[in-house]
Amino acid sequence: MRKWFAALLLLSLVFSSIPFSNVAEAKPGDNTLSLYLDKAKVALNGVEYPSVQPTTAVKGVSYAPLSMLVARYGYSISFNSVTKESIVTGNNLEMRWKMNTSTYTLNGVSSTFAGKAYVLKGSLMVPVRAWATATGSTLTTSKGQIVLAWNSFKKPTAEFVVDQTEIYATQTNVTYTSKSQNPEFIVQEEWTGNDPAFNEPGSYTITRTVMDTNGEWSEPYSVTINVLPPNQAPVAEFTTDKTVYKIGEPITYTDLSTDDENAIVERVWSNNDPAFFTSGPQMINLRVLDKHGLYSDYSLSVTISDEIMYTQEEYNQKFIEPGEMYTTDGQAILNYSLVPYTFSSSDRKLLASNSPENLTKQGLLYRDTVTGDFRLFVYHLNIGTDKLKIYLAATNKSSEVANVSLGASGQAGPNYFGLWTGKLASERYLDSNATGNTTLTSLQPGETKLIMPELGNQALKPYDVFSAYADLNASSAVEFTLFAVKEGDKAPLETLKTFGNLPRDAKHIRGTFDGADRTIHIDEVLGDEPQRVLFGDHVNDPSLDGRDMLNGVYENNWGNFGVVYKMTVRVKPNTLIAANARGGVWSGVFKINDIPVMVSNSSLLQKQSDVCVLYRTGPYEEFVELSFMTALGSNLPMNVLFIPMKQG
Repeated sequence: MRKWFAALLLLSLVFSSIPFSNVAEAKPGDNTLSLYLDKAKVALNGVEYPSVQPTTAVKGVSYAPLSMLVARYGYSISFNSVTKESIVTGNNLEMRWKMNTSTYTLNGVSSTFAGKAYVLKGSLMVPVRAWATATGSTLTTSKGQIVLAWNSFKKPTAEFVVDQTEIYATQTNVTYTSKSQNPEFIVQEEWTGNDPAFNEPGSYTITRTVMDTNGEWSEPYSVTINVLPPNQAPVAEFTTDKTVYKIGEPITYTDLSTDDENAIVERVWSNNDPAFFTSGPQMINLRVLDKHGLYSDYSLSVTISDEIMYTQEEYNQKFIEPGEMYTTDGQAILNYSLVPYTFSSSDRKLLASNSPENLTKQGLLYRDTVTGDFRLFVYHLNIGTDKLKIYLAATNKSSEVANVSLGASGQAGPNYFGLWTGKLASERYLDSNATGNTTLTSLQPGETKLIMPELGNQALKPYDVFSAYADLNASSAVEFTLFAVKEGDKAPLETLKTFGNLPRDAKHIRGTFDGADRTIHIDEVLGDEPQRVLFGDHVNDPSLDGRDMLNGVYENNWGNFGVVYKMTVRVKPNTLIAANARGGVWSGVFKINDIPVMVSNSSLLQKQSDVCVLYRTGPYEEFVELSFMTALGSNLPMNVLFIPMKQG
């Protein structure tokens, strides 16, 4: 009996039994123990060790000697002679096993398992499944082998961080985040100084220690913080250059707001108009907010007298910034003197692809053979279900090497807002035109290449619009083909060979036109009286005639889309130059003395009463250079206005 008790002292905690036919999948662990059925050996992390008894299977339940399991896991074992229990301890666990029973106790809680612990040649054999469950191990089986996997105990650390980088006395709610290593082995922690808020400014040290599953405490970890004095609300303040103003007199506001940290993040003004157009007192308000959400308000009253400096119309003409709009009497503009002009056109051709504007499928959009200079413009909306990419192919139709040069270009989209793409493409084209950069592509006789491959960089999703302009030159006869293919096509030039022409729609333009550049000639000096130069009316500014080379249909570019207008005019001093739409929504880009001006910076000309400021001459007569393009999607006609401004 004493020999039997001594043997039991070597045994460890009994573990649940496992049928080989129904085994849980093991999770990764930094230790693996392989048990071999009917063999008195095991392997721990690849190193073999002898076992006092072989692993055995009895009635579908696998057993292993408790003493071997205890030794390989690094636990300890003892025997209670009164209760006849083998007691295994380790990793903050206490397991009790007893011969001829189907239960074990884990930290005082009893659990049952399949099979029954028994003694084999002096060794207590326990079910391997139960052992895995009690120790938190995972288990797999394969070809007479059982593998247990578990993580070794690792001593945890007490690191932490204070979440707030700036802490203000009485104001900041302070939180702490653990950064402990091996946190799964932490069972208790103690803090000092980890207050949720601090009442006084100064330096504070916060310390944390943690206890592991073996009951041992870590080294203390400390963080020192600097608590700042309570944040003060910003102080809002401003002044005006005067206290009494005339109607329409410009007001200068000077912001004098301060903050103790110089951390004002938002200024909210109300009623701070640049000028007022009714007499009486006006209360102006300013609210400033700091980065902590504290704010203050300041109000100041000014008086508007009955005397008039500028009417609303006169003020807008004189002070609205270029690219911004104001509203006027649209009907009165028709009474402005209509300026006569002549024009001359360049030899550059225009290849237009805007019909069908709405694409439902892939196909050939436009094709023509060109020699010399031409401008391409593209505007299409995908209303199909497939994503589409647009490409431009060039095929050398001559018997000699052909060079295709690409000059100014601009594109925008894909985007659901068509007028935006038209305006942005115009701006990018005009900016590119100023750089003078070109790229060259050489084509052998009969060779085809993609030109401007960036056209196909992004696919048009359903209801996306794409706009583009480009100036090109072909040194000899080159056939240019614009086409659309489904996204994902790896060989678009091969797919192109299978295409037929997409049918044109009944509203938009497609074709080749002469005269892509139009220079306006005006002899008189402008600005003596309100005047307008009218474009796109088909009388003063006739539209281009051309032909759709896909089917021979004669075409009219009713909006002169893709045409670059240029004019140099002599303008009186103190004259406003502005844009005004007459046919509906209009958008585009002007260059005034080589400086781009959007029409407009934040919107579009939508009504006949909308005016967008382009330029103002100074105190002397000037020659002003203007060029512009009408953005695709716009409506015509439109006016360029010349309005003498009130002085004084």
